[in-house]
Amino acid sequence: MELIDIGANLGHDSFDHDLDAVLQRARAAGVTQLVVTGASREGSSRALALARAHPGLLFATAGVHPHHATEYTAECDAELRALHRQPEVVPVGECGLDYFRDFSP
Repeated sequence: MELIDIGANLGHDSFDHDLDAVLQRARAAGVTQLVVTGASREGSSRALALARAHPGLLFATAGVHPHHATEYTAECDAELRALHRQPEVVPVGECGLDYFRDFSP
């Protein structure tokens, strides 16, 4: 069975020191592709960079999580739309409403 992880937060700096080992463990467990979540303006660019560094294994999302809603400007919108045109960016995300925490008005 092939597995695809559609919500990998590998762009977080906690993975900087052992990303290759994490990817090896994922492959060993049968994961054939991972979609790296872009949850902010900066995180979306990082997700794309990771996908480009690991072609065929990693793909990316580009979006702004509700916690980062204040950074969603016209300039941010243009950047995200440009990211969405890249072949490694497969879905729009992260997006939506999150009422659990109120990190952004």
